[in-house]
This record gives sequence, C-alpha cells and structure tokens, in this order.
Amino acid sequence: MKKYCKCGECAFLKNEGIDGYGQCIITWNIRHCGEMCSFQDDKPDEVQAVRILHHFQKWRRGGRGKQPNPTIIGDAIDRAIRTLRRETKDVPKF
Repeated sequence: MKKYCKCGECAFLKNEGIDGYGQCIITWNIRHCGEMCSFQDDKPDEVQAVRILHHFQKWRRGGRGKQPNPTIIGDAIDRAIRTLRRETKDVPKF
C-alpha cells in the first residue's frame, strides 16, 4: 500500500499561513495542512511530474528543506517512464 502524506508534512507545501493554508508548488493549488495529498486520487500529469523530479533532484544535490515524499517521487518516475516509452515507441532499435 502506498503511503501518501498530509499536505502539512509535504516538502511541496510553501507559504503556509497561521490558518494552516499554503500553496502546493506542484499543483499550484491552495491546500490546508491537514488535507491528504491530492496525488492520492489523481496521479501527476507530465508537467507536474517534471516539477516533482526537478525539486527532488535539487534536494538530492544538497538543496534545503525536507525530503519529498517517496511515494510522490515514485508516481512522478512512473509518469516519466510512460511518457518516454510513448515518445520513443517508433524509434528504431539497435
């Protein structure tokens, strides 16, 4: 079973106010820190997957902040692999 986090625990929730609302830098939605991640129901699209992987790579190379949720990273990698396979389907094999 995949384990998604609440928005307040996520590395992608920024500018959280005293009311508990902040902005997800992946979906650009306003979320409350007590809500479950929106990727639990809807997987990331191609643009969101690129944003997730970009932020994860920055964190991996010494960026500040918390580690992004591994489940969300896995979903983004899955999306990137599907996209690459679709794009390279007609490329001749060596």
